Amino acid sequence: MGLVIIAVGAAWRLAVATEHTPACSPPGGAQAATRSGPFDVSLLAQQAATWPETGMGLLYSRASDARVCLSRAADFYVAVHAHNPAGAKATNLGDILLTPGFTISKEQLRTLIGHEARHRAQWAVLTVIGGPLAFPVAYAIDNFFFPGSRNHFERLAGLESGGYTHVGTGPVLGPAQLAAFGAVAAIIVVAPFAARHRRASARSRSGASPPSAGTDRRTAGGLTCDE
Repeated sequence: MGLVIIAVGAAWRLAVATEHTPACSPPGGAQAATRSGPFDVSLLAQQAATWPETGMGLLYSRASDARVCLSRAADFYVAVHAHNPAGAKATNLGDILLTPGFTISKEQLRTLIGHEARHRAQWAVLTVIGGPLAFPVAYAIDNFFFPGSRNHFERLAGLESGGYTHVGTGPVLGPAQLAAFGAVAAIIVVAPFAARHRRASARSRSGASPPSAGTDRRTAGGLTCDE
């Protein structure tokens, strides 16, 4: 299933790459291009690494009738629609930002797009290390213990540009986190005993196995050859 998702996403991303995508026009008018200069190898590597994930985001955007545009400032897709799976929050998916809409100024939007584009680099690095699901899994685990502005990925992308208010850096240890720690500790303690029990059971079964037929070649039908 994972390979199918990757294949579908990569194919759809390729199809969109061959089409013309209009430039984003945030509040206050069209957004001027701020990225210029020679060929950006780092950007190309990030886009290549997040190719399947971006394709799935673009496919979801098409299925939900989203308005997809291209931010020229960050060379980053933006899909605006009312059915964002993350509710009211903007969600980065590889090289595309899914959002229910913005009520901020052009400059604020440009800053936010830059913040989300930095998540693209995080997607790319973790995808190379652990596959397409590595970033969302790592982000979810980190956000479980370090929610909001405490999240390491958000801090690396820039709290102010992402609209976060800094409230601390340490982990949050509530009932859910303590329960998770307890479950992990229980698994660590129980796992060696379970493995030892399985090995002991396997040895016991192998030792109690009856001798195979034909071990005594003098016996046939329960009678010895002399009989």
